[in-house]
Amino acid sequence: MSEKFNILLNIKKRLGKFTLDIDCELQQKVTAFLGASGSGKTTLLNCISGTLSPDKGRVVFGHNKLNDTDLKINVPPDKRRIGYIFQEGHLFPHLTVEKNIRYGQSKAQRKNPESLSQVLDTLEIADLLQRYPNELSGGQRQRVAIARALAMEPRLLLMDEPLASLDSGLKSRIIPYLHHIKNEYKVPIIYVTHAISEAMALADEAFLLSEGEIIASGEPHQLLTAPSALPIANMTGVENIFSLPIANSDKQRGVTELEIGNQILVIPFIGTEIGNLVPIAIRAEDIIISLEPNLPISARNILRGTIDGVDDQIIVSILVEGYRLLVKITHEAREQLQLSNGKEVYCVIKANAINLLWDNS
Repeated sequence: MSEKFNILLNIKKRLGKFTLDIDCELQQKVTAFLGASGSGKTTLLNCISGTLSPDKGRVVFGHNKLNDTDLKINVPPDKRRIGYIFQEGHLFPHLTVEKNIRYGQSKAQRKNPESLSQVLDTLEIADLLQRYPNELSGGQRQRVAIARALAMEPRLLLMDEPLASLDSGLKSRIIPYLHHIKNEYKVPIIYVTHAISEAMALADEAFLLSEGEIIASGEPHQLLTAPSALPIANMTGVENIFSLPIANSDKQRGVTELEIGNQILVIPFIGTEIGNLVPIAIRAEDIIISLEPNLPISARNILRGTIDGVDDQIIVSILVEGYRLLVKITHEAREQLQLSNGKEVYCVIKANAINLLWDNS
């Protein structure tokens, strides 16, 4: 069971024609806010951090009022002890990695050489301390930015799309570090993103934002299985997320087989025991729809399913053994295949298009 926290957010903030209107209570260790660009994710974080002041409302962390417009309370950002991790990292180019990390620390923390030891071990960056940001890879820079936020020993950690600037390979390598932070640090995290796979890797609860308001909430899996799954896919670029049990693993062949009902999904080999659940993500654009099961192609996975929805943006919802697969197609493909509700189709998926959300090894 995840660790319990309590953060009350009752925020109204107008910026030009946009209005953020949020009223929710966060009670889990990691909370994700998902939404498209312009939905209010960063504005929300800025109101929590204190770099923006709500026009009306309250921000309460535990028993501490960080902001209360009725009581005229507005704790300055530097007094809130909130770590903030940005999309681009924002490291100081003229400072070494060590000086970047120590920048947010108190004088006492800076004098203590042991104050960084856990952070350096968790993020595996001890060998980078004397380098400068321009000597680092994108993934290394982001790990340093995360280390800087953790080194100040924050009471709360805000993450503003910290993986958005990284390619898919780097993302898959950074997510395990974020998972370690969740497990090793007793600090709540608010994580904003437009990618459901990142929220799935970390979050205990999730809220979906649209035009400054919360339109859905719950455990991340629930957001995909609800009737609102199709518009969520359009708005957030959501990937298909499943936790499937391992049916078989063959190291010699380099494959692991996952059960999806009575059908099998083949992924590259992972060293996990039979029966264990594996969280995976499949991008909607990485699935091909066919009307025939026996295609002369190299893709290992061909799953039989039934269409149960096609929306105006050409996102097709297909039920496979009780699981919903969302597939992006073109208008031409829809017309050519004559896709409609109730039609039996086959979903073709390459093994390397199935991504593990994090590494449990």
